[in-house]
Amino acid sequence: MRYFTKKMKAFSRLLYPYSLKQFFSENWSQEGLLIKAESPDKLSHLFSWDKLNELLNFHNISHPELRFSKHGEILSPSDDRDSLIQRCQEGATLIIDRLHTRLPEIAQFAAALRYEIGHRTQVNSYCSWPGEQGFKCHYDTHEVFILQIAGQKEWLVFRDTFKYPLSVHPSSDLSPPTTDPYLHCILNPGDVLYIPRGHWHYAIAVDEPSLHLTLGIDCQTGVDFVDWLVTQLQEKEEWRQNLSPIAPQDSTQMTAQIDGLIHRLIDYLLDPSLSTQYANYLASLEKPPIPYSFPYQMGYDIFRDKLNTQFKRPPFQRVRIESLENDEYNIFVGNKSIALKGLPREFLDWLFAKETFTLKQVISRLPQFDLQADILPLISRLVTEGIICVDKGDRAGLLKGQ
Repeated sequence: MRYFTKKMKAFSRLLYPYSLKQFFSENWSQEGLLIKAESPDKLSHLFSWDKLNELLNFHNISHPELRFSKHGEILSPSDDRDSLIQRCQEGATLIIDRLHTRLPEIAQFAAALRYEIGHRTQVNSYCSWPGEQGFKCHYDTHEVFILQIAGQKEWLVFRDTFKYPLSVHPSSDLSPPTTDPYLHCILNPGDVLYIPRGHWHYAIAVDEPSLHLTLGIDCQTGVDFVDWLVTQLQEKEEWRQNLSPIAPQDSTQMTAQIDGLIHRLIDYLLDPSLSTQYANYLASLEKPPIPYSFPYQMGYDIFRDKLNTQFKRPPFQRVRIESLENDEYNIFVGNKSIALKGLPREFLDWLFAKETFTLKQVISRLPQFDLQADILPLISRLVTEGIICVDKGDRAGLLKGQ
């Protein structure tokens, strides 16, 4: 399997100094991997004890996004402040889910990885106390990366006993392996541990409090593709029809009807555009990590620097241009689409290939268009629709050193 590793900048930084090419050929979905950090602060910009305290003190996070686990059991919900402290003092692991929806650094990080890999990403935090084990030996039904932020944690990783489990195959239905772990290590700040989907594992904090992030990558599978196919077939009348009644000891009519559907399905599956349709569907599920940009999206102060005003495309979003008749186009960006007309295709290709550009550059690309009547309304619409942004020059690094 080939991967376009040259385009995976954020993923490459996450795995550094380990080779990205080697990771995909030897480890991805096959073998766990410990990546020792060259610097303990490699991941410090993503999360810290201070950021954990900020979440607890200033964000209203409740069950199930905030939960506790102890000795392999999820504890009953409790949102009371004193109870939270008491449970931590008693050794329970504190878990906060979906940090990519709460912290801009993690939102950008998760969005960059999703853009590069093409699969859903999620980031949770785990706060553990010395000598405590929050979870029993288990496996996850997604790819897992452990990002050690502070303290130390001991990890034991075992081989899979059921290949490529889906969400309908929880580890609680199976018995863990009785063999020795093939990977037994201690994570220090900055270290990264990769655990493939289905590989059993558990962890114990060592002699100091441990804080880590878990990056989960929920990959699409062939089953997901078939599920999507079913949604497409549901729009076709012949697939919604009742099957013929089955007469006593005579199913001839129904089997003939099913045979006809099978032939239709084969013809449908042979459509050469089907895989592209599915890829476009997956792209439409992507949402911007930071969707709001006020006051510009309200149409105010867009051209603050006049001809030198700089714009940028929202980061980590795929753009697809669909050409229609008479110089009309549909522009698809993530889960949003807009219709444009009367513009040269070469201009649109240039616009959406640029990371940043100025109003002056747009004018030079559209010499036959009037600034007031055509260009300013076009740029204003792209900004208010969230297709492009006013560039404030405040880009955040995805990993330290960017």
